[in-house]
Amino acid sequence: MRIESGPTTERKVRSTLMLIMFSAFSAWFAYDGVYGYPRQNHEEFLKQIPAEERDKARMGPVYESVRFTESRGHDATADRVQKALLSSSVGDRKKALFELFGGKPSYENADSIHYFGPAYRVVVPLAGGVPTTDPVAGRGQRKDTDILTQKILGGGLALFSTYLIWFVISVRRTRAVLDESGLAFNGIGPIGWDDMKSLDITRFARKGTVDLHYNDHGAERSLRLDEYYLAAFDDIIDAICARKGFENPLPVKDPPSEPVPQQTGES
Repeated sequence: MRIESGPTTERKVRSTLMLIMFSAFSAWFAYDGVYGYPRQNHEEFLKQIPAEERDKARMGPVYESVRFTESRGHDATADRVQKALLSSSVGDRKKALFELFGGKPSYENADSIHYFGPAYRVVVPLAGGVPTTDPVAGRGQRKDTDILTQKILGGGLALFSTYLIWFVISVRRTRAVLDESGLAFNGIGPIGWDDMKSLDITRFARKGTVDLHYNDHGAERSLRLDEYYLAAFDDIIDAICARKGFENPLPVKDPPSEPVPQQTGES
């Protein structure tokens, strides 16, 4: 007698679908946080530029340092820009913006200088090629907190998806073997036939599980067997109960019906 069992098809399918679903959501959130939401804001900012200049403006850098900050109900970032401009000489105002945001403008034309961030923009009007001290700042439809939330969700779900990869592998490696040496299940055993003491079936009707109590070098232990985990669960339980005389929780199988002989001859 030898019964081998792997995982049920239902469990393999469900665990794989769960991995696919969470991986897809992780990619979706991460895409929106890293690319999608900032791109939507960028397109919104470009609409403030003349149509014939947008392609050129689209090629400019986007700065992580260009972010909205608030202080006592005021736009603190715009206040910092204005302060930097006011404290600089006319000739050094462009340099002050360069140092404040960490690089050259995202776009510049004859009328204004533009700095774009993932969710925030600063526009400094020019007068005769010189930055004025009246910057115009604003946020896009997707706020910094929206972008950060998407990144956090994407990262968290990516970590959970990594765990699910391990889980799917462990599900597919589920293995039980029942033979003359006893029962071996996922690295436990083999549990010898003489060491099998009882079968607790109280949870079977509600949970579909049974607990095999056995002796392990003088210590009493139990092994839970789940019909959802094992494809050959019924065969294994039938064999154990038949050999050990334990109460079998499985429904009694109807014997195959005998074929009805066909009558022949003339009536």
